[in-house]
Amino acid sequence: MKKALLCCFGIILGMWVAVSPALALSPDKPGSLPTFYDVPKNDLLGDPGSLIKSERVDAPDGARAWRVVYRSRKASGVPVAVSGLVVVPITTKNNLPVISWAHGTVGVARYCAPSNVPNPVTNFVGYPSLKSTTPNDYGIPGLSTFINAGYVVVASDYQGLGTGEKHEYAVGLSQAQNALDIVTAAQKLTPAVGNKVALLGWSQGGLAAVTAGENASYTPDLDIVGIAALAPANPKSFLIPDIAKQSTGGPRIGRIIILERAYTWAYEKDLQLDQVLTETGIKVAEAASGQCIQQLSNTADTEGGDTVLFKENANPDAWVNKFTENAIGQKGSNIPVLVMQGTADNIIPPDSTDLYVRDACEHHTPIFYKKYIGKDHRSLLPAAEVDFTTWISDRFTDHLTKKSALSNCSVAEIKLELGKLGTKGDY
Repeated sequence: MKKALLCCFGIILGMWVAVSPALALSPDKPGSLPTFYDVPKNDLLGDPGSLIKSERVDAPDGARAWRVVYRSRKASGVPVAVSGLVVVPITTKNNLPVISWAHGTVGVARYCAPSNVPNPVTNFVGYPSLKSTTPNDYGIPGLSTFINAGYVVVASDYQGLGTGEKHEYAVGLSQAQNALDIVTAAQKLTPAVGNKVALLGWSQGGLAAVTAGENASYTPDLDIVGIAALAPANPKSFLIPDIAKQSTGGPRIGRIIILERAYTWAYEKDLQLDQVLTETGIKVAEAASGQCIQQLSNTADTEGGDTVLFKENANPDAWVNKFTENAIGQKGSNIPVLVMQGTADNIIPPDSTDLYVRDACEHHTPIFYKKYIGKDHRSLLPAAEVDFTTWISDRFTDHLTKKSALSNCSVAEIKLELGKLGTKGDY
């Protein structure tokens, strides 16, 4: 039971990996984040998408950019302040189309926020890489292409990263609402921002983007024309051992810890750390608020690894219920979704994305599914860039938006022969 539990926790955390060693200071100590990210509790009152503050930041040629703090909601409906970026082409035109970028995993510590780097408004820079200047993933895939096309780009840090506390990692609806509300906030900043929106998400952000499409009624004033999801995380895969065992990449223990820490924050009435962690494991989980994903994983290894940190789940039904609650593809949407998956991905395995596509197609969501031979979790981004930038541009063209050709469900390459979801005994 214990081994199965650890394996399954490993996949869901593996699905949202974006490797990022911690910086020197904890965000929960004075001086470790700019005061811009601090928001008094009485400033939380207001409509979702209303702007709290903004400041100019450096931008590429042909654009101007701001770091912003705006109001949003957790999945539970609790109001929160969220930080992020707004990038606008230099133009006299108003009501420009908008891309909302939803980033992958960086950890749950406040200072891990992608906007909290020296030059955050750039094309995507992964860590580690020759181009990286900060020990973290940052930037936005396809940014230069989007700016040149005349599109606004917004990028939420998500609740609890940068601004706020207790990031609800992999709670899809929380991140989905954050990714939608930043569009509304950007509209308050400049009339250049229109209401026609496409969401682009990777890994954890893929979960957020797909969830946003499935819950588009949250922002009825926005016209969501498409969702582009790169290797989207799917919590339903956590419950299927045949998929779970395929996820072997990335800093595994750190991913397990931040998932368990975040879910006990989000669902504190039902889930507690002592249900799944030993006393030593709980201490490591408490350190998550001050460490990004890679350092936390190193910390966990130093403390003794699996056998020291984890124990048999004392409340498996409650944990299964919450992962099921966050599964994608379980309800239909008329918003088209481009799904991109690397065949060599050992963080979000192809079977996981096959599962989402199968479920979404069964619920009549228009899915166009494309696999990239030999690409893994990280190499998928550059490999798919021409496809997702072109597809998003097409969605902003009125006469293409509603075409049935947006779906290849009937011929999609889905090689999935799995049994039923895991039961209590599988854990």
